[in-house]
Amino acid sequence: MLGLLTLPIELLRLAFYAFQGLVDALRARNRLRCEFTVLINASRDAVWRLGTADRCVLDGPPTIEMSSERVPDSPDLWLTRITVGGQPQSQIVSYELERDESKGILRMRLVAHPLSKPPEGGRDVESGIIVEATPEGTALTMFNELTVRSFRDRIIYPVAPRRMGNLIKQQCEKDAGTHSRLAALGNHGLLLSAVALLSFCYLFGWKLGLLLSIVIVIHEAGHVAAMLMAGVGVRGIYLIPFFGGAAVPRTAYRTEGRLGFIALMGPGLSLIPTLGLFALYRSTGDIQLRQAMEMFAVVNAANLLPIYPLDGGMILNALIGSVSRKSALIVGWIGVLVGLGLAIYFQSFLIGIPFLLFALQRYLSGGQTLELERLSIGSGLALALASIATFILYVVVITSMIPAARI
Repeated sequence: MLGLLTLPIELLRLAFYAFQGLVDALRARNRLRCEFTVLINASRDAVWRLGTADRCVLDGPPTIEMSSERVPDSPDLWLTRITVGGQPQSQIVSYELERDESKGILRMRLVAHPLSKPPEGGRDVESGIIVEATPEGTALTMFNELTVRSFRDRIIYPVAPRRMGNLIKQQCEKDAGTHSRLAALGNHGLLLSAVALLSFCYLFGWKLGLLLSIVIVIHEAGHVAAMLMAGVGVRGIYLIPFFGGAAVPRTAYRTEGRLGFIALMGPGLSLIPTLGLFALYRSTGDIQLRQAMEMFAVVNAANLLPIYPLDGGMILNALIGSVSRKSALIVGWIGVLVGLGLAIYFQSFLIGIPFLLFALQRYLSGGQTLELERLSIGSGLALALASIATFILYVVVITSMIPAARI
């Protein structure tokens, strides 16, 4: 919730880094050092343990999982995997330049290695943390220094220390029980969902707003059921003001099959109430049943459109990504641009802002995400057929109501 309130500030900060990056580029300043210091209300040892742990999970949002292990046959090198929101984001290979717990210093240098994804690319990155005890609490400094290889580097590397520092602060204070109760309440999923419910009621009236919330919760429950079946775990379901909802996984998907299955199960589970309402309406003619059925059908059919990051776009991404990751990235960009085009066509900020944020996120990541384990031909065919069949059923329900709506 508080993250949403600070979103305009974050966008302004990105704009500032972009402007600063442009100035540095014009001055040919290609060696960049970025650092950020945050004061944490937790013990120095607790901050050090979390900041240097071989595996840690930061609740976020978004949820970030980091794990490190020694590279086989290279005991001096460490492979660190980073997962964001359940999806593998990157993996880096590095070696320690310095680790001194008594001084609270950890410094590492990234190295070019076949396991690094995306490649280090000659950036010569040195990063680390400094943990210091102060009378006010524990000061954590995150830093990185690198040779810039693209304009994108001038934005994402200044953002990274601030983002990670604040997430570590949040996690350490949560674990220590010293976090702000007000901040915890502000970030609670129930408060976010309550605000979302109010936003839906504001847009559509209280009856349709409440109905839309029920439709979204059932839809997200389908994703949750699939996550549990796939073994990735669940952190929660959240309604998002003016936008919809989200089911947050606990661990990474790992395979395109899991990603596609989880995406399909949102509209898949919603078929049950949709068809049930359809049958009841046919037998009773109750206008309220028809209204509820149409809401279920339209919301879920729209989610199956092949536009990233809707469920249909995620399914298409999993199918194409199993053949060609590069093609999947291109199709994902097309989906985001189509979403922006629809927002312009309908002159809707509510549609445009989320797709603009998705476009910004894809640009800053460079489209560089780790490849998931690919679908087999049989599994891919089954996923495609199931998706098409589900979409057709929703279309049949919607079109069958057109004559009734005209009477």
